[in-house]
Amino acid sequence: MFDGNPAGQFQPNARSQGVAWKRASHHTLARIDVTSPDPRSWRSFLDELRPAVRPLILWMRGRVWLGADSRAALAHAIGSSRVALVVEDDIGRGLATALRWLGVEVSTYSLAELDQLETELEFEHGALHGQLGELN
Repeated sequence: MFDGNPAGQFQPNARSQGVAWKRASHHTLARIDVTSPDPRSWRSFLDELRPAVRPLILWMRGRVWLGADSRAALAHAIGSSRVALVVEDDIGRGLATALRWLGVEVSTYSLAELDQLETELEFEHGALHGQLGELN
């Protein structure tokens, strides 16, 4: 699914209330953990995604519901990038469905399936756990 590289090339980009992201050479990892991220941070995050075609690993931490406008803006920013959505509940899976309806190529994984995602990404075992931890 992705052209993955080990976590050694993982550099922090931004962290703010509700949304955080990091860019690696072959992917972007992001976390959203509030329903309404700070508007300035949300715009910065979307701007980060827009010029890139690299795959996105997006962790919806907790019960995060994004409204129609936010879902549309996210889908537009993602464009043709592939997305692995790491979800903790049915609301996150609902976001995956909404993004698919908006034309985004999305695969969903639970936190318990991170090992499977790492295998598909050809990451070292435990690399994603470490990267997700850096977003906290």
